[in-house]
Amino acid sequence: MPKSFHFDIEFKYPIDDVHRTLTDPNYWKGRLGDLYATSDIEVRDGSIEVSVSEEIDSASLPSLVAKVAPSRLGLKRVDRWGPLSDGRAAGSVTGIARGLPIRIETTLDLTAAESCTRLVVDGTAEVKMPIIGGQIEKLLKKTVEDLLGRDRDAVESFLA
Repeated sequence: MPKSFHFDIEFKYPIDDVHRTLTDPNYWKGRLGDLYATSDIEVRDGSIEVSVSEEIDSASLPSLVAKVAPSRLGLKRVDRWGPLSDGRAAGSVTGIARGLPIRIETTLDLTAAESCTRLVVDGTAEVKMPIIGGQIEKLLKKTVEDLLGRDRDAVESFLA
């Protein structure tokens, strides 16, 4: 059964600046650089879709995952951001693994707050593996929190 999660992240910049950055292909090109074997950026009417894929050595994963993963694990992440409308933008991040039955889905709600911008994250992590799937799902929640925290740091660095 998938594990649900919810958390908030705050950006210290106004929503217009944060959204403009998240939908700027130049931000993504600079951020992605040569890190990923495959990346694709599609821009349409104030919205963006960014897909990245890579293969990683399973030895770099937490031991619980490394024990059951193939030696090379394929990962794909897709970020989507819609246009800014009435002080809010909707987005999503999806992650899947090739080589393990793992899927992460999040919905993102970017809103203006009193002195910052708030990102509300609702998601699920699903690992279709008996016995250890639930343990891996808990690890994935923490991984998503860390990942989106690094995303915030990258946006703030870009805006500084």
